[in-house]
Amino acid sequence: MRSSLSLLMICVCWSGVLIAQTSRDWITPYENSGYLETPRYAETMDYCRRLAEASPWIKLTDFGVSPERRKLPLVILDKSGQFTPDPLSERDKPVVLIQNCIHAGESDGKDASLMLMREIAVTRALEDLLDHATLLIIPIFNVDGHERFGPYNRANQNGPKEMGFRSTAQNLNLNRDYLKAETPEMQAWLKMFNTWRPDFMVDNHVTDGADYQYPLTYGLDVSALVAPPLQQWTGKTLEPFIQQQMAKDGLPVFPYFRLKKRPYIHRGILAFPFSPRYSTGYGVAQNRVFLLVEDHALKDYRTRVTANYQLMIHLLKLINRERRRLLEVNRQADQATSEIAPGTVVPLKVDVDRQDSTMVDFLGVEYKQRYSEISDGPWSEYTGRPKTIRLAHYNKTIPVDSARAPYAYLLGRQWQEQISTLERHGVKVRYLSRPLRVAVESYRFKNPQWAKRPFEGRLRVDFELAPIQEERNYPAGSAVVLLNQRTNRLIMQLLEPHAPDSFLRWGYWNTIFERKEYAEDYFLEQTARQLLQENPALRRKFEAALKANPGMAKNRWARLYFFYARTPYWEDRVNVYPVGKLMTPMSLPLTESDQS
Repeated sequence: MRSSLSLLMICVCWSGVLIAQTSRDWITPYENSGYLETPRYAETMDYCRRLAEASPWIKLTDFGVSPERRKLPLVILDKSGQFTPDPLSERDKPVVLIQNCIHAGESDGKDASLMLMREIAVTRALEDLLDHATLLIIPIFNVDGHERFGPYNRANQNGPKEMGFRSTAQNLNLNRDYLKAETPEMQAWLKMFNTWRPDFMVDNHVTDGADYQYPLTYGLDVSALVAPPLQQWTGKTLEPFIQQQMAKDGLPVFPYFRLKKRPYIHRGILAFPFSPRYSTGYGVAQNRVFLLVEDHALKDYRTRVTANYQLMIHLLKLINRERRRLLEVNRQADQATSEIAPGTVVPLKVDVDRQDSTMVDFLGVEYKQRYSEISDGPWSEYTGRPKTIRLAHYNKTIPVDSARAPYAYLLGRQWQEQISTLERHGVKVRYLSRPLRVAVESYRFKNPQWAKRPFEGRLRVDFELAPIQEERNYPAGSAVVLLNQRTNRLIMQLLEPHAPDSFLRWGYWNTIFERKEYAEDYFLEQTARQLLQENPALRRKFEAALKANPGMAKNRWARLYFFYARTPYWEDRVNVYPVGKLMTPMSLPLTESDQS
């Protein structure tokens, strides 16, 4: 297997040929710097404008504005000059979205994309990549973070000289925001996504992980969460193609992974399950393949950009070749998802099976396992010398949580934030035109526990839950989300409370855990005695509760509230989920708006 030095020689030769064939006017800022620097926002936009002015195949536009009022750029490439989306039902060529700098310090894909657009539409050396595809490129997604520019933003990253910052101006990580969608950038992205509905996405990143020989790793989901048509195409066509073509280039790749027990490399490596907070997991929820690209941070910048560039070329060649099949598997996935029947058990979360592994020859780097007196723990010190290591690869996933799909979800019109977010994701929400009393399934929670520290600006909540069945009254204007949509998987990820990135998990329904009415101790002392007098058996229940719960026995108010809970004054809706699941199909009085 080629060493890092050999990879560098490939990069040098390839880059020299490219420059020899390219007018000096079109050398990118990255190339002009000797492959050491990445351009700032203004310089990047200037290059994109020049591309658009030079080629009738390119249009530079934007899809929104950041909190610091920078435009979110979108470059559209189409040979026929068709710069607006066709309806899905009429589409005869795939739309491919290439997204860069969601983590703005990870700029490899941006610089590779500028070269790619030039070779497609200016030199036309790669014009065939547009024969049967429309290309959307986001040069910089996190535009505000990109301009928090400096040499010290990525401690583990080997170049460029300076780069942007991981999070946005609001200090939020966009690649944790796909499902909750609370940042202005992500809300704008969702509007763009639902306008174009891309058939395939590439999300370019740089990894933070261990040392190894691979110039990049990639993430693809083929788990039980994925609609079967996409699962089969990804596993049988896409993934083998990526591995084979990159190996031919002398740029071996490997599936994205984490160490089973850091820093002990020899204990094996794990696949990475993607929940829908991430781009790859969100693609699963939208019935689309979103490929994660993770260039290896310890490789020099030229090697990383070259590997990223080559991978995108191969992907676009495959998509041109597989265009009809890709459109068809997307259509089949949408159709199958929209036809999920009430009562069907739908997986919500998978995890790595730690009992089942495959032995692989991992292209690693020699290391020494030492004891560190500084950290008082193990330390893996890499020598830089290539070494093939026989490792256990735990790359199989198993479902660990699921829910039964309902016919529809019902929720009150007062939950406007949740309803608006559903609609941003392309979910169709309808409303009751008149009041309705109906039997539903839902959940009651116990022991809610909030995180001690915020994550992405929110205190996530964990809980125990139990299913309940009851009749509920829904006034006119209540929201109804029918599960007859291509977004059914996404709907369940948001509205099933135990899903990993549900509204409830992110703290959007924290108010349901709050009691708002109380009773004074003098009232409860009198009430308790009255209840005990009326029901002698209650004393045995009280004594049993005290014995079973020592904390309650020592808490004066907990003892009094035992009796308060048995009065008509008790708030029985605390800890009850406000979303109802209608399990049986029925005719509902529906309207398109909530103006009731």
